[in-house]
Amino acid sequence: MKPFTYVVPHSLAEAAEAAAQPDTIVKGAGIDLVDRMKERLVTPAQIVNLLPLAKDLAGVSVAGNGEVTIGAATTLTQLEQNAALANPALAGLRTAAAVTATPQVRTRGTVAGNILQFTRCWYVRSEAHKCLHGGRGPTCLAMTGDNRYHAVLGWQDCVRVHPSNLAPPLLALGAEFTTVLGDKQQRRPLAELFPKDPRAGVPEHTLQPGEIVIAVHVPPQPQGTRSSYAESRERESSDWATTACAARVVLDGGVITAADLVLGAVSPIPRPRPDAAKALLGKQPDDGLFRKVADLAYQGAAPLSHNAYKLTVGKATVREALHLATQA
Repeated sequence: MKPFTYVVPHSLAEAAEAAAQPDTIVKGAGIDLVDRMKERLVTPAQIVNLLPLAKDLAGVSVAGNGEVTIGAATTLTQLEQNAALANPALAGLRTAAAVTATPQVRTRGTVAGNILQFTRCWYVRSEAHKCLHGGRGPTCLAMTGDNRYHAVLGWQDCVRVHPSNLAPPLLALGAEFTTVLGDKQQRRPLAELFPKDPRAGVPEHTLQPGEIVIAVHVPPQPQGTRSSYAESRERESSDWATTACAARVVLDGGVITAADLVLGAVSPIPRPRPDAAKALLGKQPDDGLFRKVADLAYQGAAPLSHNAYKLTVGKATVREALHLATQA
């Protein structure tokens, strides 16, 4: 690795000041960052470690109106085990945290780190390959190469997929996030964290240089809300999802009165499917209905040479998520 300055801040203000310096990267656990530094994909002059601020940036709290605030440095294990997520409305978020990676990674990895991690495409993560998304080559190598785990929806000149487990359920729940940039805080919808046009030259997130995510907020959910998360993978542990779906439904008298669906692992960004979710409204839960909704969720899909299986498996994942969300 190239030599770098390692900053251990004593306050958020100190961290924000350091993060504003040129060629600086902010880290939590650093699980993703270390991999990329070993490959010399990133060679920062300075790294700011946020873990010493865990007392201020970790933890889960519930406001009087039911809003849940999750500190950015909260580990996945802490999130999974927190009593505030025992509510059926937040079951999808709890499940996503519980199935990520391995117990060792969940004990160390943070909420913000999971949401902001870089794509796992093997072409862009290897210095040996001159990939368009990495800014080192003229084309997306996965388009004509080994693309078995790559995008089938929403891709243009790059077929990477977004690897976050937490992002789909958070988006389905209408989450927001708060950041610090210098001495200013800003809160906005989580959907704005991901680019609307995720081309090869566009980063995985929309944060400005030096901007630090400090919290995620889940708004109060209506009575009768239930959520779920389901994913497919090749191995039970220490593996990335091949397809994923987060579902949120509101049930009233056995009828679905509100719904959200967000797909994961099949697009360069976590992909909401509002048209598919709309097809659930006013209906009673039923496998036949869920099959139609799953087809709608993958409408417009454009599989590559080695990943057409994602359409079949992905639709099954949508059905599983809907059954989980609507079961008694």
